[in-house]
Amino acid sequence: MTTSHSIFELLAESSAAHADRPAIRHADTVLSYAELTDRAERLARLLRECGAVPGERVAHAFQKSTDAIVALFAIARTGAAYVPIDPAWPAARVEMIVEDAGIRIWTGSKPPPAELAARFGTVFTTASGNDTRAIPMTTLQDAQSIDGDVPAPDRGVANLLFTSGSTGRPKGVEITTRSLLHFAAWGADYFEMSTDDVVANHAPYNFDLSTFDIFAAVRAGAVMCPVPERVKIFPYQLAQFIAQERISIWYSVPSVLAMIQQRGGIADHDVRALRHVIFAGEVMPTATARWLAEHVPYAALTNLYGPTETNVCTFHRVTADDLASDASVPIGRPIRDTRAWIVDESGSEAEVGELLIAGPTVTTGYVNDPALTVLRLVPAPDGDGLAYRTGDRVRRRDDGGLLFEGRIDRMIKCRGHRIEPGEIEAALHALPAVRQAAVVAVADNTFGHRLRACVSFVDGATAGEADLIAHCRIRLPAYMVPDEWEIRASLPQTDRGKIDLQALAR
Repeated sequence: MTTSHSIFELLAESSAAHADRPAIRHADTVLSYAELTDRAERLARLLRECGAVPGERVAHAFQKSTDAIVALFAIARTGAAYVPIDPAWPAARVEMIVEDAGIRIWTGSKPPPAELAARFGTVFTTASGNDTRAIPMTTLQDAQSIDGDVPAPDRGVANLLFTSGSTGRPKGVEITTRSLLHFAAWGADYFEMSTDDVVANHAPYNFDLSTFDIFAAVRAGAVMCPVPERVKIFPYQLAQFIAQERISIWYSVPSVLAMIQQRGGIADHDVRALRHVIFAGEVMPTATARWLAEHVPYAALTNLYGPTETNVCTFHRVTADDLASDASVPIGRPIRDTRAWIVDESGSEAEVGELLIAGPTVTTGYVNDPALTVLRLVPAPDGDGLAYRTGDRVRRRDDGGLLFEGRIDRMIKCRGHRIEPGEIEAALHALPAVRQAAVVAVADNTFGHRLRACVSFVDGATAGEADLIAHCRIRLPAYMVPDEWEIRASLPQTDRGKIDLQALAR
């Protein structure tokens, strides 16, 4: 296979090599590589006529579907950047992302929230609803294919992934074409992916895990198999899905695998097609890794690591020694053409400290936030370009591999999502009744962490737990709404007058 220069060219090359082979299998629909490419070309023509060109950002607001993957490659065909938006997010969060990204074109499972409709010049959906401006994606059969070469996206940015921000506003991470293509090539090579593989697409499109399920699968000419939304939350049905679809490569956060362990009834399903179980996004519980090794012995277990800003940057194949140890599974060694350093507070290399990453998968920065970009992207210790400060505390093992030990800041990993407590606290402080608010992580054997919110009210004011939850739900995505609530007369303080977060986490 030749070297691609864009996401769409990656698809076009697989289409030329594997035209009649299935590219997507979802529900009752099977789309070949040739059909996927043709549909993406046709939608790209319509998108370009509506202003999708390099430098533009296009909303990609889909649940798992064939249309979602068509839209993703169509946006790439125009040279615009796609911006994944979860259709279940509150309108207030969607509005902040649309505003920061400067989005004027919407593609999605349904039209944008009514209060935001005026912001979009064009809306393409699979269900038009009451929006008379919406263009149903069923009109693609009447569209012509796009003409000309595939334009390079502005500054090489292929998509924007918005993650939790400590200021109370989501921050947009620029993901480059170079990053996605390099990761796809490494993943397809390392896992020896082929046209015989069926790759489950479990992670939401706004989560960087989904880029493996799509781009590495396409590079190998494998089958992409989106996990239906109705299946994702039920462990037994999830295990059944893996069996029925003959999934050979599975990639998800460890907490999903822990749920399958506890309630998936794996003995009831034939999952012997699995040859790789890959996990990332949070620490893998040792008990779950041991269970997988025992109950799915024919599958290799691999831990991938990397913040959104680096995509995947290190990897570790789980060994018998790892399973015999009570220590967490290592995050391992850098992937191809990637460099890693451990530095102390002075920036000097150390055996334990903050992890810095440099290489082709590293972000170019944050949307509309040059100060944060300068803070997080620093000169690489070897003098070759910039390195990303991960904020993760790691140590080097005797064998040279890396072991994750926690954060050097307050950021929390919960169910695979990066959560800045400050964003939740800012939402709570928007309630006039709230005087103090603090969010802390509480250890959980299944999910890694649960979120505990502690609040106190101004004199004479009060609110119940249900009121606080309802308030959060209209401002935050579901994964950021706290699991536990404590209402106190006042929050404990340290001797310096700050809220004592360690006391609240006990």
